This record gives sequence, structure tokens and C-alpha cells, in this order.
Amino acid sequence: MKTEKSPWPRLLPLIAAILCLSALLNLDYPAGPLVSWRLLLPSADVWLLTGVMALAACGGRRPLFWTWWAVTILFLALRVFRIGETAVPMYLNRPFNLYIDSRYLLSVYDLLVTSARQGAFPLMAAGSLMAVLGVIAASACAWWLSGKALSDRRCRTAFLAGSALVLASGPAVGWHAFEPPAVVRFGRELYLTRQRVAQAGAFARRLENAAKDMTPGAGSLKGLEGADVLLFIVESYGRTVFSRPQYRAKMTATMTAFGRTLARHGFLAVSDYLVSPTYGGISRLAHATLESGLRVSDDLQENALLRSDLPPLAAYFRAGGYRTLSVMPGTRFAFPQGAYFGYDQAYYAADFNYQGPAFGWAPMPDQFVLDRVRRREFARRDKPLFVRYVLISSHAAFNIQPPFIPDWDLIGDGRIYHDRPPIYFPVFWPDLKNAEVAYLRSLAYEFETLGDYLAKYVTADSLIIILGDHQPNPQLTDPDEPWSVPVHVISRNPRLLAPFRQRGYTPGVMPDQLLPHAGMERFMPDFLSDFR
Repeated sequence: MKTEKSPWPRLLPLIAAILCLSALLNLDYPAGPLVSWRLLLPSADVWLLTGVMALAACGGRRPLFWTWWAVTILFLALRVFRIGETAVPMYLNRPFNLYIDSRYLLSVYDLLVTSARQGAFPLMAAGSLMAVLGVIAASACAWWLSGKALSDRRCRTAFLAGSALVLASGPAVGWHAFEPPAVVRFGRELYLTRQRVAQAGAFARRLENAAKDMTPGAGSLKGLEGADVLLFIVESYGRTVFSRPQYRAKMTATMTAFGRTLARHGFLAVSDYLVSPTYGGISRLAHATLESGLRVSDDLQENALLRSDLPPLAAYFRAGGYRTLSVMPGTRFAFPQGAYFGYDQAYYAADFNYQGPAFGWAPMPDQFVLDRVRRREFARRDKPLFVRYVLISSHAAFNIQPPFIPDWDLIGDGRIYHDRPPIYFPVFWPDLKNAEVAYLRSLAYEFETLGDYLAKYVTADSLIIILGDHQPNPQLTDPDEPWSVPVHVISRNPRLLAPFRQRGYTPGVMPDQLLPHAGMERFMPDFLSDFR
């Protein structure tokens, strides 16, 4: 009489494959630590996909082969999805959105390339490629072993029976999964895409209604009486530098020096906070919000804005007789979206003819940018200027920073920076947990540059506005830190600061307003109302 053989010889490789696949999927990259006890937990996703393989095996080798292909591809897609679920909250302080965040892959690649030290990126790329190929090979091999084991009827029966027992007894003993399987969350993201598109349509209709009520008039901004308006948007300048104790002391010293420079040259200042629509990155949402008067929270809303007839901030200045300039030295690629903002002249990276080295993500230092625009525009202007500068020397990863050059006449076309060594910090993106010193130094550079520039070259009764675009990376902030950014308004003319005082701005360059703060979208309508 023939006895039934034990399923264990096939069941042990199946269990090993499930544990290997679970470890690959549980890995919390790019968060740490990479090695954790959670890697040992059986993954619900792996268990579900193994169940699909088991059912396919009931139909024979051919269905099992094609299911192996499909399951392997889906598993790798879930692995990428898990990276997004980990990275987006880690860097942007919000939940992952598959439809929107998948568009940022090229931006992530660009940040990796530019933030790496010279010669380091090829090694980083080679290591990443080997890791990716290793994960693909390990995944394919593990699923192949699973399929081979499940082709045995006894092993398949044991797995399905054991799975049914676990599912039936789990609720009875109080066992619950830590979170829904990634495959369920992946499917939910696909469903939510429809809702996102519908919300974008509603936002577009809101834009149409707003555009009917907002038309720049011939007498716009006459309350400025022809004063130049210089708007400086400082990258990653967030409220955390004043609210977090370990930052506040250093930032207080930076702002005290900045305030003394202003006072010595007759400037007055008032400060407040505004709530940015973005956190940790995607600065263009802050630009769109600030210059449209509507909160623009994601790419879909931004696309709707760029196609709309809503007049942007520059249109009001043009109607008031100003020459309008957009200065965006960090824009290194084609930027047709800039047409919406309606500036008379836009300066992008290629327009500066910079001959020096790049500094991390920033293709040139902000001090060079300020000097070049001053020489090109301020000496030959025949009308008042509205200039919007997007400063970039405080951009993550903060690891390569330019030196400050006290004698601006030496800056020229930027070749001098080849002879002035950059300032390096041991920070390696994407891990910014040790970037505190580098981050604060980048802001110290910005305010030293701005203070010296205003003192030496802004001699008329201009109105200067300095504000952050968003908080820095969440690794540099507290978990519950609000999305607020500082805003400083500066002038030698007290009359130009009076409207801001009336709106609650406090004297000096150290904002201390309590929460809640006004949204960044309020700045433009309030400004237009105050100086109409």
C-alpha cells in the first residue's frame, strides 16, 4: 500500500520564499533603520499574492506560469508604491498620492544628481542599479520557488488550509493587521484618481468665477506712488527656525545681525507668518498661491490655474506702470508655464551667462544673481520695477554652499567662485536628519547677502518683501509643526509699512504671532487693497 508523502519538503522552501518576499516588501526605504524586526513579519500582500499563485496552480503549469509573471510584476509595483508611501510623508509632510507624486520622479533624479559631490553620482547610480537588479532577481526567484512548491498538490493544500485557519481564528484571538495591505491601498489610489480629477474641475470653475471679478485697472497700485517693489522668496525658510529651540538661538543671531544692518541704513521692518500650501518642497505651489490669490495645493490645481484667465500679481503692477521681472535662477529647463505669470522679462538659469561652478542643486549663488540683475536692470530702467526673486542657495540638500563675497565688484561673471572654495557639510540626501547646521548656515548666507545688498544698492524708498516658500524637509522640523513661513516687509518709508502694521505685522525681523496664521493666498488681495 502506497503511503502519502509529507508536504514539508516543499512547504519549507515556500515558507522561506514568503519570508524573503515579506522582508523585501516591509523594508521602509528611504526611512530608517533599514534593519528592523518588522522585516520578519509575514506580509499580508505576499500572503494574498501567494494565495493567487496557489489557485492558479490548480489549473496546471500554463496558468501558473502566466500568474508567476503577473504576480512578480505586481509585487515590484507594490515595492515602488511602498517607497512612495514612505518617502512622501517623510519629505513633504502629507500622504502619498499616486497620481500626483508619480510626476516627481524626474525631479527626484535631478536632486540626486545635483546634490551629489563631484564624481559621487556615478558610484551612487551604480550602487542603486545593482540594488534594483538584486531586488528584481530576488523577487523573481522567490516567486518562482513559490510557484514550484505550490505545483505540488499536498503543499498547496497545506498552504490553503493553513491560510484559511489563520483567517478564521485571527479575529477570535484578537489579531488584527497593522494596516491594510499595500495592494488594497494601491487600488484605492487608483480609485481616488477620479476624485482628484473631479476636484480639479471644480477648482477650474472657481478660477473662472474669480477671473470675472479680478481685472487689473489703469490706476492699480497707485498707493505705492511709484516705489520699487522687491519680492524675495527664500527657499525652505520656515517657521521652524523660530519655533524649534535648537534653531532659535542661531537664527536669532542671524536675524539680529540682519536687523542691525537694516537699522544702520535707515530701514524699518515688520514681520508676520503666512501659511504655505506646500511643505518640504514643490515650491511652485507657493509661487502660484502667492501670485494668484488662491490656494493652489497640488499639480492639478496648478495646471488649471496656468490655463485660466485669472490675472496674476504682475498684471496689476504692469497696469500700474511698472516694469515686471521674474528672476528664477534655479529654472534650468524649458518653462512654458511661466507665461501665465505675465512678467515683462523672465531670467532663468541660462539667461545669466554664469561662468562659475554649481553649488549643489543651485546652479549659481544668489549673491551672483542679485548682482547680475542689478547691473542689467536697475541702471537703465525708465519706470519703477517690480522684481520677484526666487532665491535658491538655501535649497536642500544644503551640503554644498557658496561663500559670501564682501566686495560685490569682484563677482563679475562668476568665475571668481572657482577660486573661492565652497563650504561642504557631511549631508547626504535623501537622509537630512543631520542637516541642521548646514540648513541654518544656508539661511545665514541668504540674510547676510540680502542685508549687504539692501544696504549698498537699495537707496530709494523701495518696498522690500522677504518670505519663505515652505518649511524645510520634515526631517528638520517637529512632527506637528504647522505649514507657516515667515514674512518680513522692509522700507525706509514708514507710510509703506503702515498697512502691514494695521494687519497685525509686528515691528522688527523676528515674527512672534501665535497660531493660527493667515494663508499665503491672502497676501495678494490684501496688498492690492492696501495700495489701490
